[in-house]
Amino acid sequence: MFTQIKAFFGIGLGLSLVVSLLFNYSQSQTTKNLSTQLITSKLTVESLTAKNQALDHQVQGLVQSRDAAQLAADDTKREVLKLRCDALVRVDEVRTVIQHEDCYSRPLPDSVIERMHYN
Repeated sequence: MFTQIKAFFGIGLGLSLVVSLLFNYSQSQTTKNLSTQLITSKLTVESLTAKNQALDHQVQGLVQSRDAAQLAADDTKREVLKLRCDALVRVDEVRTVIQHEDCYSRPLPDSVIERMHYN
């Protein structure tokens, strides 16, 4: 009977060892697969981070270009307004000067009116 117990114990231990080895092999394969997936994910994250940084630099460049264009547009607008104000002042000066001239009451020729774009 002791021999049978030893045999059952030996078989149980052998089966336990085989099941343990199979489980360890399975876990090892799962670990390798997960490690490969982790490396792939890490590379994907690094690639996406690099793309994100490149897009960030591009956006910063576009924002700077937009700001420079806005400043140029503002300067142009100020210059146009200044030129219009100057033109109106000059027109008023001319009207004041020619007010007492006999040509003041006569209409200007069409060719002169076409060249006067101050409004």
